[in-house]
Amino acid sequence: MKSKIHDLQEFCEVKSGTSSAVAFGSVLQAARKRLPKNQADVAASFNPKLSVAAVSMAESGNRPPKTEAAVRGYADALELDADALLELWWALLGMIEEDRAEGPPVRRWWQELQASPQTQIEQQQAAEWAKEWDGEGAALDDDRYVPPLESFVFSEEICKILRRLLGDAWQIGYKVQMGLRDPVDPWPAALQIELRSVPKEGDMGGGEELLTSFACPEPVTRPISADATIRPNGEAMSPDVAWILSSVEAMPVRERAAVAGFIHGLREGASLFSETPLPPQSAR
Repeated sequence: MKSKIHDLQEFCEVKSGTSSAVAFGSVLQAARKRLPKNQADVAASFNPKLSVAAVSMAESGNRPPKTEAAVRGYADALELDADALLELWWALLGMIEEDRAEGPPVRRWWQELQASPQTQIEQQQAAEWAKEWDGEGAALDDDRYVPPLESFVFSEEICKILRRLLGDAWQIGYKVQMGLRDPVDPWPAALQIELRSVPKEGDMGGGEELLTSFACPEPVTRPISADATIRPNGEAMSPDVAWILSSVEAMPVRERAAVAGFIHGLREGASLFSETPLPPQSAR
């Protein structure tokens, strides 16, 4: 059956080193080690053959696959369902495929997804936990926080796709990593997705083994079609602003948090010497 997903290169720019690329590479590496296979085995399964260095860089997120053919090649090499691996790739870019009662499935941007009551409760409990932590001997200027509700919903969807992709032999879930707003030593809030092996029946080795973990990405821009170069409202982004946003997005999570902490410190300092209060900072 022909895939419903067109060539990835036609729809999105795959950026090396982004959190989406790192997450995808982590899944590839965990699936390879679970078989088990080495990187040379994976490289040899491609036609034409890949270099071992190319496989290594894909697993690290430094050179992610950029075409549907490449993603399918990894699915064949790792004995995974190709359509499910493609669905994971699009999800890590922020586009979630949802089934409808009538008509074909549609993709929705991750921040447009609706939260279930259970997910809302989990996010509220995590936020209360952060407040209680601040009250237990923390410095007065500390500001601990958890990811927004949209991130919890997105992580739930990523975990659902991973369960369909990897099957019952894997235990998949996520943990809350509390963030700290501090101009000197900030730490980003994140939802850490964990992939664990489920012990086989009769296995005397003990409990579940952590195979890999990665922070659920928070894409800031939608994948853009190659022909969608003009905004209908005419509000085109300047090249300078686009370059800055692209550079910040490509930073590792900790460096992005440092930039956010620096901006937060500037705002706090400016408010001390300004008679007019600054507008509130956006939560996103």
